[in-house]
Amino acid sequence: MKALVIRSPHHMQLEEMEAQPLGPHDVRVRSKAVGICGTDLEIYEGQISSDFVKYPVVPGHEWSGMVVECGSEVTSVRPGDRVIAEGLLSCGSCAYCREGRTNLCHQYDQLGFTRPGGGAELVIVPARAVHRIPNEVSYEAAVLIEPAATVLRGIMKTPLQPGMKAVIIGPGTLGLLTVQLLKAFGVDAICLIGRRNEQLELGRSIGASHFVNSRIMDVHAAIQVWTEGQGADLIVETSGSEEAVRLSMELARSGGHIVLTGVAGTGKKLVVESDYMMLRDLTVHGIFSYTTKSWHQALRLLEARKLELEALITHRFSIDQYEEAFEALRNKTKPTVKIVMLHDGEELSP
Repeated sequence: MKALVIRSPHHMQLEEMEAQPLGPHDVRVRSKAVGICGTDLEIYEGQISSDFVKYPVVPGHEWSGMVVECGSEVTSVRPGDRVIAEGLLSCGSCAYCREGRTNLCHQYDQLGFTRPGGGAELVIVPARAVHRIPNEVSYEAAVLIEPAATVLRGIMKTPLQPGMKAVIIGPGTLGLLTVQLLKAFGVDAICLIGRRNEQLELGRSIGASHFVNSRIMDVHAAIQVWTEGQGADLIVETSGSEEAVRLSMELARSGGHIVLTGVAGTGKKLVVESDYMMLRDLTVHGIFSYTTKSWHQALRLLEARKLELEALITHRFSIDQYEEAFEALRNKTKPTVKIVMLHDGEELSP
């Protein structure tokens, strides 16, 4: 089978690989579409700690496909099913897994990091991590359930309610998914902050009530006017930059909630005046990945047609065009949200 392999930092190529034997509780899936994000670029550039990535690695933690073979003990899916799979494979038996906090598993494996992901034509996944997708949802759109499950877990840690005012920093994939998820929970007053008008306009078209272009507007002044001097009830920060995290704390009202979903990168530090947080009674939620529970919740929202995922796909490439795909992710000369690569046999949409 053909697979996209990152042999070491800055060395990526398509290779022929042997298909591995299937275990009794496993499923073999023919990958159809694979999304790439900033984390994949960091793996390529060697910016992820060796604690989390094992080279050579087949990338692709956001992906979808069709079941082609099931292990002898598998009854939950069958060949021909259209599926997505959790990338973070928890052990199911450690203390965190027993609590339902599968994202903090002591012994997890991860597709695209420590074992082959959707960049391979055929991917082996434990059946417990595989979920069917509705027929009306394209393979391309389905790759966005993975980041949606992460954002969903973050916002559900906060007291979501109609009438609250929410600010989202960053109109990328996570930020635009947050717009849709907040709308699904009845939050209508949503302000999106970013630097590209095209992505901000996209955010408004899928549910944001306001946006602020930080290149040309005073963000603090704009949010003060919008919140009538109170600050926002909820801030969701999706970029991971120190500047944006500080901004989150400055824009939140006293007693507000801040959700941090952006990854800063290995070695990055944030210095915060502790009294600033304490005296304003701020609650900060650090969010690492999704849980099996939030994955199921995201799928239910998709089935209820609360998520418009197709609108977030801005670039499509064949897997053979992996160099162009990663270059588009790196340079972002055009407005970029989700980049998807398609395996052979899947037609590129316009």
